[in-house]
Amino acid sequence: MKEIGFYDYLIGAATVLPWAIVIWKAYKPKKGWQEVFGIILALVFGWLSTDLILRLHPIFWPEADFSPKKKVSLLTQTAHMAFIQAGITEETFKIFFIMILSFVFGYDRKTKLFSPNVVLFGAFVAMGFSFIENTHYIFREPEEKKWNLFIARTVHSSNIHLLINLCFSLFLLKSNFKADDSSKKVTILFGFVLAVLQHGVVDFLLIPGATIGLWISTAMFVGIWVWVVGDWRELIVSIKERPIKTNQTSEITE
Repeated sequence: MKEIGFYDYLIGAATVLPWAIVIWKAYKPKKGWQEVFGIILALVFGWLSTDLILRLHPIFWPEADFSPKKKVSLLTQTAHMAFIQAGITEETFKIFFIMILSFVFGYDRKTKLFSPNVVLFGAFVAMGFSFIENTHYIFREPEEKKWNLFIARTVHSSNIHLLINLCFSLFLLKSNFKADDSSKKVTILFGFVLAVLQHGVVDFLLIPGATIGLWISTAMFVGIWVWVVGDWRELIVSIKERPIKTNQTSEITE
């Protein structure tokens, strides 16, 4: 059986490179050694997330060669694939590594505040994940379909992974504006649940391959981008103009 080669990895890297450039250029605060080293680790952790999921998938959901006793609808199967196999599993691994990087390189233990650089870690974990996932998907596709899948993975898959993890990272920053630890934890937990739901809904729409699902998911991308850009401006671009006060009564709307 043919194995994935260097050229295949280059193709996979090309599916995330445009988004990497966008995030690097959009992040205006100074990028020091912590940010650069954190980004490198984020790419590695994203890669590791995909590899772990690929290895654990046969264990969690082994292929069973028998007819189920209870008839399962196509809708139920699609929901299971979208929300459980994809949404919960993938986001749990990615967000686990995002949290590690954020606490190591982007968290002040004295003030209990996250640094804006957590968005870099979230974005590049997503891109490391997409890089390997896209490489595997495109590699398995027949030659005549590789180009179409390359475009689809670049525009949709890499995009949604990036958006989902940017949203979560922005919720880490939103937790800075909560007065007590319990509220901070709830905000972060909400960010995780939202990530799972975003991932699940998008996959639920795309898995059947229907045109209407593609259009609805594209509309979701646009909506999430508008949300992310608004929060990015509020929490990162204007962060120097508006110092964080943990005891403020007016909190940023979630």
